[in-house]
Order: sequence, then structure tokens, then C-alpha cells
Amino acid sequence: MKTFIKWPGNKSKYLKYIISELPKEYNNYIEPFLGSGALFLHLCPQKAIINDLNTDLINIWKLIKDDIHFIVHLFQRFKKIFVPMDYKKKLIFCRKITNGFNFSKSNKYKTVLMLLMTYCAYMGIVLIKNKYRFQGLEKKIFIDDKYYFLDDNYFDKLREINLFLNNSNIKIYNKDYKKILDVAKPNDFVFLDPPYLLETNDLGFNYNKFEKIDINFIKELLMECQKLDEKGVKWLMTQTDSDDIKMLFKKYTITKFPVYRYFKQEYCNELLIKNY
Repeated sequence: MKTFIKWPGNKSKYLKYIISELPKEYNNYIEPFLGSGALFLHLCPQKAIINDLNTDLINIWKLIKDDIHFIVHLFQRFKKIFVPMDYKKKLIFCRKITNGFNFSKSNKYKTVLMLLMTYCAYMGIVLIKNKYRFQGLEKKIFIDDKYYFLDDNYFDKLREINLFLNNSNIKIYNKDYKKILDVAKPNDFVFLDPPYLLETNDLGFNYNKFEKIDINFIKELLMECQKLDEKGVKWLMTQTDSDDIKMLFKKYTITKFPVYRYFKQEYCNELLIKNY
């Protein structure tokens, strides 16, 4: 299956590099920085723990599991209002919705609107410097008036994911990643796709409110990986290609893969780091 959400750091286009590095055998699948869940949905593990610190994101995943009918119904209502508007009215409409997130409490209605706004906003980014802000319409979705996230094929994808989540042993959490790693057992597999130190600075957005991504975050992450080593847990991590990262994780197996940076309009390398 493919991911259903537009989210910063989505690895959908780079799965071929990640899959080639996966261990051949493991017990439980664990992903503490879930994001778009591209690898998770591709693998469709029958037993897994998935987690993300971003409450809005996890609310979306949980609602897809618990009430898919509500999501489809609200998407269809949104489509009737949104599609006939011209570009300027669409932009004003989405900005009004996103600004409202700063003052509203979490509920099913907000959760669905958040999913919609990730598709409309540029690069899916709506959280900037700890406030919800609309980045401008992603013009690619308006080519020939086709809205791929508002048609029946997209709804079918959501229903497929709903069935998978409900017919498998999948536990969904909204916790600090360290608490998730604590439950990992020998021969489990952990896929780590954490926020990147340099990428966060370059883009000027944060993945989660009040989360600080700095060198101390990376050093703490290294310590957590070393704890996994001691427990006999297999792990694979994606990381930015920097001297600091390569120095800190130098004892592990490191390979590179090419990634296209839309905001720079150029290719650069990212790292795959593993302990097996």
C-alpha cells in the first residue's frame, strides 16, 4: 500500500534504497517517527508498533482506523465547496481553515481538515514556528482540475488502509520516541526516520510544536540506538549526510542514497545507517 498523506520527509520515492537494506528476518516492526508511514504501509507488517510525537498526525492515523466513513463524508463535502472556487478564493478559504487550528481543540472535524490542508499546502507544511500557517496552494494538485485526493481512488486507498489497520496487530501511539524504543525486544526491527538537524534549519519549519532539533537531540538518539544494540534489536536509520552524523555513527554501517530537495531544486545525499 501507498501512503495517504502529504508530509515532510516522506520516503515514498526512496523506498527502493531503504528496502534493499532491510534485515531478512525480524519479529515485531517498530517505527517511532512514523510521519507518512511510507515504509510501514509498503511492508504491511502483521504485528507492529507505530508512533509519532505529532498529535495531529497520529489523530489522523487513528481516525482512519476508527471512523473511515466520517473522513470520506467530510472530504466529499469539502470537494463540493472547494472545487468550484477560483485560485484566490481557494487560498483564502484554506488560510481561514488553517488559522482556526490555532484556537480549536482536537476533534474529528479538525483532524479531517488537517489531512485536507496537508494536501493543499505547499510541501504539506502547515506548522511553522509553533503556529499553524498556510504556505500557499500546491499548484500541482490543480492541473486539469484533477484533485487526486478528492476522488474515489483516494477514498478507496483510505478504505484499504482502514482494513489493514483493523485486521492486523497494529498499536498506534503518540509518545516520545524513547518510550517506544524501551519496549523493543531482541530480534525486533526498528525503522528510524527522525527529523533532520540541517533540514529543519533550512526549511524554517518544525515537525512538532516546541520540539528542538539540535546536536543534543542527535547525541541522545545515538545513546538510544546503543541501548537497542545491547538488547539485540535490529535498527535502520535515515539521516542527513553531514560530518557530525558520520562521526557520531562511525561504528555502524553507513551507505548513501540520492534525494531531490525541492526547496533547493537539486539532488543531495542522505544516509542509511544500520547496526546489522
